[in-house]
Amino acid sequence: MDKRKLKSAIPDESLAPLGKVVANFAVLESELDTGIWLLLFGNSSAEQRTGQIVTANLSFRNKIALFSSLYQHRFPANKPFDALKEMRKKLNEANAKRNDLIHSTWLAADKKLSTRSNEKNGFKFNFDDMNASQIEKIADFISEVGSEMQEFLFSFFK
Repeated sequence: MDKRKLKSAIPDESLAPLGKVVANFAVLESELDTGIWLLLFGNSSAEQRTGQIVTANLSFRNKIALFSSLYQHRFPANKPFDALKEMRKKLNEANAKRNDLIHSTWLAADKKLSTRSNEKNGFKFNFDDMNASQIEKIADFISEVGSEMQEFLFSFFK
């Protein structure tokens, strides 16, 4: 007897782009982790494990906050921290786009349902069209932010 399976309504052509979003975000998060480790311990491979312990259970949002605080502490001469603010903005945008895709309910005909709840607006439903091409663009954006994060980290050693 075959077991019943509950399947997502995500169109097959959208699965690979969603996979790219997940994979590209993992690379971006790894770059952010590396930035935190560099700010904590410099380029010490002996302390990398300690850095991994520090970042292991942090949410992406908390990693951004920790990275920002450490950067400002380590490089106070870089005030007003315009480059950091821009990087933080892009990291938060990549996180929001990823979360919106990954935590949505996928409906038929390239539709996704996301829900939001906050103090100001209460609970909201959002129905959006989302096809494979749009998802691919989000995957590319996340990849670009990862590259920019890597360049930002290289600036530590200039």
